[in-house]
Amino acid sequence: MKKIKFFPAPHVEIRVSVTDEMVDDLRECDRMSEHDEIKGCDTCSWRDVEIENTCLCELNEVCRKLLEEG
Repeated sequence: MKKIKFFPAPHVEIRVSVTDEMVDDLRECDRMSEHDEIKGCDTCSWRDVEIENTCLCELNEVCRKLLEEG
């Protein structure tokens, strides 16, 4: 498990514990989107990781941190 943090606003820091399964799901979703396919969110490990009805996997900063390092 790894921890990432990002800063969505001044004086705000969000830390997220990310499992290997979450990284794999994000990579699969990214790969599928390149081919205009849709991964079902119902079975995704990111499904309940949200703030104000926005899943954290949709945030550019989260994707950048997890997808660019691998």
